[in-house]
Amino acid sequence: MVPPAEMKQDPLPDRLVMGLSKISLAMKSRTWRRQGRKGVGPLQMQVLTYLKSCPGQAATISTIARELAVKLPTASEVIRTLADKGLVRRRQSETDQRVVKVCLTAKGAKAGTTESAWPELLAAATTQLTPQEQINLLTALVKMIYGLQQQGEIPVARMCVSCAHFQPNEHKGTAQPHHCRLFDAPFGDQALRLDCPEYVSAQATRAKEA
Repeated sequence: MVPPAEMKQDPLPDRLVMGLSKISLAMKSRTWRRQGRKGVGPLQMQVLTYLKSCPGQAATISTIARELAVKLPTASEVIRTLADKGLVRRRQSETDQRVVKVCLTAKGAKAGTTESAWPELLAAATTQLTPQEQINLLTALVKMIYGLQQQGEIPVARMCVSCAHFQPNEHKGTAQPHHCRLFDAPFGDQALRLDCPEYVSAQATRAKEA
């Protein structure tokens, strides 16, 4: 029998990508199984889910396109389809008549809610990791997301590490080494946020150092 150390292996980064791809596939296939029969595809569901998280459950088409990292014509087509299904509606902004906002309807909010189980599914899977493994995974994801963000592959993520309020390692040698200036409170890696509503973008050099 060939010892494991001598077995030919793909490079570790390639295997990590393969693992992430399998998780992504599970998420997409679950969406198709649950929503495909209703005629709501994965990208349409992403739009509904995003609108559900927005203030007033509304956003402009350009904002939706930017947040989901798709081209404006693609976002416009998806929104047109959702409007035809009665899941969203368009209305002019009260402050600027030239701006059209996409609003979630009650039917659309209900459709978006049915998909909320997939984070719970992943959360259940992460409970198989030890607390330290969960923290390591979170910090690794933060670095990967930031790298993709710097390459222009995904929109700006409202993460702690690229926020002007974030002060890394302000309290070295403690269980909560970082500090948030907005809340004036220390916190540890386990509390790092990936999407914070109070996010304020920091300068690029400062964010990279963090």
